[in-house]
Amino acid sequence: MKRLLLIVIPVVLLAFILGRFTVKRSNPDGSSRSGKVAAAGNNAPEKKGRKILYWRAPMNPTYISKKPGKSPMGMDLVPVYAEAVSPKPRPARKGQRKVLYWRAPMNPSYISKKPGKSPMGMDLVPVYADQISSGDIKISPTVVQNIGVTTTEVIKKPFFRTIRTYGTVTWNETTLAAMNTKIGGWIEKLNVNETGQIVRKGQPLISIYSPKLVATQEEFLAAMDAARALQKSSDPTVAEGGSQLLESARRRLKLWDINNAQIRELEQTRKVRKTMILYAPISGIVTHRAVVVGDHVQPGMNLVRIAALNPIWVMGSIYEQDIPLVKKGMKAAVTFDNLPGETFEGTVDYVYPYVEGKSRTAQVRIKLPNKKGEILPRMYATVQLRVPVAPDAVVIPNNAVIQASSTDNVVFIAEGNGRFRGRKVVLGPEGDNNMVMVKAGLEPGERVVTSAQFMLDSESQLNAAIQEMLSQKKAGDS
Repeated sequence: MKRLLLIVIPVVLLAFILGRFTVKRSNPDGSSRSGKVAAAGNNAPEKKGRKILYWRAPMNPTYISKKPGKSPMGMDLVPVYAEAVSPKPRPARKGQRKVLYWRAPMNPSYISKKPGKSPMGMDLVPVYADQISSGDIKISPTVVQNIGVTTTEVIKKPFFRTIRTYGTVTWNETTLAAMNTKIGGWIEKLNVNETGQIVRKGQPLISIYSPKLVATQEEFLAAMDAARALQKSSDPTVAEGGSQLLESARRRLKLWDINNAQIRELEQTRKVRKTMILYAPISGIVTHRAVVVGDHVQPGMNLVRIAALNPIWVMGSIYEQDIPLVKKGMKAAVTFDNLPGETFEGTVDYVYPYVEGKSRTAQVRIKLPNKKGEILPRMYATVQLRVPVAPDAVVIPNNAVIQASSTDNVVFIAEGNGRFRGRKVVLGPEGDNNMVMVKAGLEPGERVVTSAQFMLDSESQLNAAIQEMLSQKKAGDS
């Protein structure tokens, strides 16, 4: 073992000494070959005709240096030549698009008069004169698809607007009836037991005893006997006087609401009735009862009030801007919460010519059939009025409109090939299916943007601001 070590150790020492001698001969100044190669790369002489402006990191274009060296990541800096940054722009040929300025693709607010690099190291993109002066916005088809731009065609068709509002059911005032007596007497019988009772037309409701009525019936019978006796007289004047007396007694009974049937019964039976019966003038509900059995009544005193249920009124509230659209005779669809699934069709009977002070609404009266009596007074109703605004109107979706100010409305026209143009329009009322009428600014067949138009609006405003800035700068330079 010792002999083996004595042989190996001298061999290793000899190999080490020979290695150092070889390195010194190949590089007498002691520097390594790799260092010399790196120095040669960093201090490479400039090529003829090319000028180095600065050095930058290959993985971070924002890191630049005036001289060669290493980047923070330890990589060799690369040279940036003058012609790569500021090449001389060629003069625009005839018919060629004119470049107004250059801007960063990721930051449109960064602009330059000449091509170059953005702060993020990306190539600046040109903005042409026809994109600004014409008011058009040019977007690549890929960007149009990515931001979700959708368009629709401007059409012309009949324009309707549905007005939705609430209403309250109330009595039909034209059918209200009051029962009173034209003679004094006492209530002997009352068939109306309570308020809210339903009665039918012609139903006997009140019996009144009146001494004057008894006397008048007796006078009628006496006049009838006298007229028959005087008819036998040879003098025509006497016979005519008897007929006039009978007719006068008959008229007095009628004035006291004794009908023809009762008078005929009196003529046939010659029985004087001590009571007068009052019959219901209409079918409906008793809304008021002022007497009970035994009460003394005077002529002209209201005894019972009755309101009919068919037809019935619905009083709807209409906002000020909708008042000119609602006309008498217009159809109305009315629904009620307690009658789900049923829609009642009524007719606008009257639009009241005043506005409520607090709610700033006008009342519209709707006459509604109520044959089954399902609709009751003071019920809440939902009212829909479909208004024909125009027989032939230019319409677009309301989401295509951008309200630029309190008075200006703007839409974007799709001109094809990624070109869009903003245009002011004059709008009319909004209608059904989220459509709005256009009074001026659009023609049928044009296509308007219905989504992502706010991004187009931002681009348009940016172009306008840059154009104004360039004009001010140009004026300052001159």
